[in-house]
Amino acid sequence: MKLDKIAKLTGMLLATTAITSISTGAALAEYPEKPIKIMVGFSAGGGTDTTARGFASYVHEVPEMNGMPAVVVNKPGGTGMIAAKVAKDAKPDGYTLYMINSGTFSITHMKSFGKAPVDPLNDFQILGCMSQLVSSLQVPTDSPIKTAKEFAAWAKAQDGKLRWANSGAGSMHTLAGHLLLDSLGVKHQPIPFKGGSKARNAIAAKKTPLGFNGVHMLAGFESKIKALAVTSAKRDTVNPNIPTLGESNLPGLGIVGPMCLWGRKDLPKDVVAKLQAAVKHVTGIKGFKKFMKKSRLAAVYASPEEGTAKTKVLYTKLGPVVDKIFKKK
Repeated sequence: MKLDKIAKLTGMLLATTAITSISTGAALAEYPEKPIKIMVGFSAGGGTDTTARGFASYVHEVPEMNGMPAVVVNKPGGTGMIAAKVAKDAKPDGYTLYMINSGTFSITHMKSFGKAPVDPLNDFQILGCMSQLVSSLQVPTDSPIKTAKEFAAWAKAQDGKLRWANSGAGSMHTLAGHLLLDSLGVKHQPIPFKGGSKARNAIAAKKTPLGFNGVHMLAGFESKIKALAVTSAKRDTVNPNIPTLGESNLPGLGIVGPMCLWGRKDLPKDVVAKLQAAVKHVTGIKGFKKFMKKSRLAAVYASPEEGTAKTKVLYTKLGPVVDKIFKKK
């Protein structure tokens, strides 16, 4: 074989090898190629943290995620805003995401009156929701108040002396309490605690005759606390025996806090598509459902569009309550 033919053949082989290498490299670089960080703005153990850890435990099973796991990073403070800022400032590559329920996120933004470091619907997009926080009216198990309808009559007879426990001035559960009591025309005194568990302890110890808290906080305290009604439009699937306020002939608030995975608005479209598929897939996994149920949280899928719509409803319903409470300060 002549030297020029050998050189030509060698060149062709090298070019083919180079193309193959480039193609292989591109495949290896397909998102995700490393673990994903999920920022959580609260300490371990709460509803947000539980949902994030449930998702992180099963996301590697999603075909689109290339077997990659997710890692939960707790960064408490600012009612979730410190962790949100980390996710906002991260590269728009899909490797740093944020988990929070829409109720807390929207309320924290509203009560800042434009000064919050993150605007949920302008800085972020919902990639899908996999659970929801449901507020409930709770009393000690031996309370003489047996139903939500009885509660309404009792509350109106307290002559402005009604005191109730809540998980903090700006929580979704607290604002739901304000909304219900105000709609009933009841004068009341909210007693804020630092978190749902402390509010739960106050109700269990009968430091207050009632409280508004997440229905999932009943887990492990069923002998001490009972929920008279939930604020959602439909009964909670994990707590189906608890009626809604509407079923109790009280104002049906229709308030829930979808627990969603959020990412920057400028994420690449292919990354967004994979993450949306991951949320939907994980929510349907039996192991995830079982994991959530242990904490009395339901695995409830909502699409990005549905999650966004529900968040806007929270702005509409709770915005006036936020204005009333926080503009006084």
